[in-house]
This record gives sequence, C-alpha cells and structure tokens, in this order.
Amino acid sequence: MKCIFCKQDSSNSVSVEHVIPESLGNKKTVLPKGAVCDSCNNYFASKVEKPVLASGEFTQLRFNQIIKNKKGRVPETKITIGPHVVTARRNEKLDFSFKPEDFDKIQEYLNSTKNGMIAIPVSGTSPHNHHFSRFLAKMALEALAFRWLKNDGWNEYIVRHEQLDEIRNFARYPKRNDVWEYSKRRIYDEDSSQKTIGGVKYQVLNEWDILVTGGIDDSEFYFVIAIFGMEYAINLGGNSIEGYNAWLEKKDNISPLYLEKNIT
Repeated sequence: MKCIFCKQDSSNSVSVEHVIPESLGNKKTVLPKGAVCDSCNNYFASKVEKPVLASGEFTQLRFNQIIKNKKGRVPETKITIGPHVVTARRNEKLDFSFKPEDFDKIQEYLNSTKNGMIAIPVSGTSPHNHHFSRFLAKMALEALAFRWLKNDGWNEYIVRHEQLDEIRNFARYPKRNDVWEYSKRRIYDEDSSQKTIGGVKYQVLNEWDILVTGGIDDSEFYFVIAIFGMEYAINLGGNSIEGYNAWLEKKDNISPLYLEKNIT
C-alpha cells in the first residue's frame, strides 16, 4: 500500500481517513488504513481541514445545524442577546450554554424586559480560497479513491496516474497562497429536508459524486459536493472550472447530484 498523496509506503499506517471530515457529519465515507499515510492524515487535519472548519462560515454552520465534532461538542460562536454580544455553545435544538462572565449580563437583560431578543448570525466569514480549494482538492482525490476501492489495483492506479499529480501536489505541497479554481453555488436552503425514506423526510448533511464530462478523448472528472445545500465542484485533472460551467449551461443549471444519468 502507498499513500495516494505522498506516494510513500504506508503499509504500517494505523489511521483511517474520512473523505469528508467527521465534523461535517461524515461517518461512513472512510478510506482504509494506508490509503492516506499517518503523516499526510495529520497534516491535512491541522493544515487544511482546521483552517476551513475554524472559519466563521463553517463555525456558524456547525453551530446553527448542531454538528458535533469528534468529542461530541458543537463549536462556540458569538450571538446577540438584547444589547449584549456573548459567547454561546449549542448543546441541543433549544439548549444553549454560556460562559460565566456572560451569564450575569444575560440575566440582567432578561429581568429588565418582557420580550427578550436573541439574534443568531446566519453565516460568517468564508475561509481563505487557498485553504478551501486545498480542502476540496484533498476530498476530491480521496473521493475518487473511495469509488475505486472495490476494483483490484485501485491503489496503484491512483498513485501512478500522472494526470492526478497536479491536484495531489496542490493539496499536499502547495505554493504559498496558490489557489485552485472551484465552483460554489447554493442549490437548496441550508435547512431543507431533501430525502424521503419510508415516508419520513431527512435533512441532508452532505452528498457528493464524481461527474465525467466530454467524450473518450476529451473527458474531465469533477468532484461535486453539497454541504447543507451549498454545492462545490473542482476539476480533478486541471486548474479550470470551465468544463463544469459549460456542462451546467447545457443542463439548465441542474446540479449533477440530481441528474443521475450524468454521474459515474
């Protein structure tokens, strides 16, 4: 077994790799031990995933949607209670906890009014494009590997495929502030229930697929993922999103996640 990023022997690696971070609700899309070596696994966790998940946009998303991390905690964020901006942690749907230094302010305000106001931000500052495009690039290569797991020789194919070197190196060994082009658009509301199973509606935390465009001689592979209704797409074969935009135009901007005949 060799690591799909650094290409070094990873036979003794002990960590599995979550294609989508656990902190975004992923429990099942996991690569086996050695697919990503322990060194690269740790690197991505601290240098790629952490800056994205700690950004205002994703901290607020995880707070609003009550997405717990590995330790079972929802991240803290700033909310407004009356005239006060306080730090809050969300435990359950209507259950908040506050820092001791903020509690007296909250109690004083609630005792002084009959109609208290609580304002929770909808979103926050987006992560830097450098970090986020690397985050997508990392997930894209891992998603492709995940799709190939059932095929004999999948590891050798991913490691030796030269057309994947550009995106693997961008994810693992980028130039300073380098950015890989990607698409971002909202395809349904953050709070939407998108799946019905046995007559019960479920909210979709994340969903992804690999889109193949073009023909045999000019095909392109795109990793497409929706996280609470925000769709992102990145090209596995080169730093360009033109082919994806052209595909969308031909398909009346319907997400490939909902046009199954175009998915591989």
